[in-house]
Amino acid sequence: MAKFCTKCGKKLEDGEVCSCSKTTAKKETKTEKKEKVETTTVVTASSSPANDYVNNYMEVAKGIFTHPVDTMKKFGQSEHFTLGLIMIAINCLVTVLFVYLGFKELMSNMSSFGSIFSLGYGYGDVEVPMEVLVKIFVMMAGGFATTAAMLYVIAGPVLKTNADIKQSFALVGVCSVLTTITTIVALICMYISAKLMLVVLLVCGVLYLSHLYHGFLNSTEVEENKIGYTYVVSVAVATFVVVYLLPKILF
Repeated sequence: MAKFCTKCGKKLEDGEVCSCSKTTAKKETKTEKKEKVETTTVVTASSSPANDYVNNYMEVAKGIFTHPVDTMKKFGQSEHFTLGLIMIAINCLVTVLFVYLGFKELMSNMSSFGSIFSLGYGYGDVEVPMEVLVKIFVMMAGGFATTAAMLYVIAGPVLKTNADIKQSFALVGVCSVLTTITTIVALICMYISAKLMLVVLLVCGVLYLSHLYHGFLNSTEVEENKIGYTYVVSVAVATFVVVYLLPKILF
C-alpha cells in the first residue's frame, strides 16, 4: 500500500523519510539561532556601560549613607577605577554649580579663606566668569587626585604594601559621592539660612574624612598602628595643595 507524507502529501516508498522534514528542521534551527542572536543583542543593549555606571552610581549614593563600609568595600576597588573618576568629576561639577548659584553668599561668608576667593570681583557681581568656574573645577579635581595619589604613595612605595593607585582613586570617588549629595543639600540651605548652609558643609567635611579613613583602613594592608599617621599625612598634603598651592597657581 502506497504511503504519503502527512505534511506535504508526497508519495513515499517503504521506509523513506520525506525531504520536507529535513527542510523544516533546518528552518527551525535557523529561526532558533536568529532568536538567540536577537535575545543576546537585547540583553547586551540593556546592560550597556552607560547603564551600568548610572546604576552603580545610584547604588553608591544610597549605600554611602546606609551601609558606608560595605559600599566602600564593594566599589572602592581597582575594577571601579573609571566609575571613581566619573564620581569625582560629578562632584567637581556640583561644586562649580554651588559656586555659580551662590556667588554672593560665598563671597560674603567664605572670604576669610583668602586667595581662593580673592578674585578681584566685588560682592555685587552676580555672574562668575567661566574662567573662574573652570579653575574651581580643576582645583577640586586636583584635590581629589592628590588625596588618592598620597594614599597610594604612602601605603604602597613607602610602607611596601600591595596598594593600588586605581583602587585609591575608586575609594576617593566613592567618598566624593557623599560630598556631592551634601553639597546639593547645602545649596538648598543657602537660600534658607547661611548658618544652616555652613553647618551642612561642616558635617559634609567631617563625614568625608571619616568615611575616607575607614575605607582606607579596610582596603590596604597598612599596619593599624601606622594607619592614622599615614592617613593624616595624606589628607594634610591634599589640604595644602587645595588651600594654598593650587589657588596660587590658578588664581
